[in-house]
Amino acid sequence: MIAAYDLDEMVDLLALNRPFEGPVGQTMARKIATLPLREAVALVVEGWADDKFRQLSAVIVRHSGPAIRGFEEIRDLHAMVEAASAS
Repeated sequence: MIAAYDLDEMVDLLALNRPFEGPVGQTMARKIATLPLREAVALVVEGWADDKFRQLSAVIVRHSGPAIRGFEEIRDLHAMVEAASAS
């Protein structure tokens, strides 16, 4: 089953700190921006393309449902946005 997303929903884009950026043993996330879901997935896939760790550490917090934590799901959403834009 494919989840339905409101691509215009405002979401928070977070990035997990790299292990050397914070105290050892702590996983902290920092807020990067609040923007529409379509822009958040584009930023992760396109804007962070040169930083694979950053792509993999991206978390998109939705207010209408569970957070999107996996890069695979973010990449799939990006493909949906691209397909919708093409039609």
